[in-house]
Amino acid sequence: MRRFITKSLEVLSFVVIALIVLGSSIGGANSGGFIGFIGGFIGGAIMSIVIFGALFVLMDISDNTRRMAELLEQRD
Repeated sequence: MRRFITKSLEVLSFVVIALIVLGSSIGGANSGGFIGFIGGFIGGAIMSIVIFGALFVLMDISDNTRRMAELLEQRD
């Protein structure tokens, strides 16, 4: 069950990242044409990396901690 929740959070994060990048690209295109689109795309990508980067780091730490505990339990 824990793995399902973690994978669901990961998939949901990817969807929200795509929506942030798409939304900022469309917003940039509305205000500045093609150059605004490119700026919005780059800005949205940077913003989503900053926002969701910490989430992915925390998920990796949790996964590594779980694997390390499993390895230590197998050792005994």
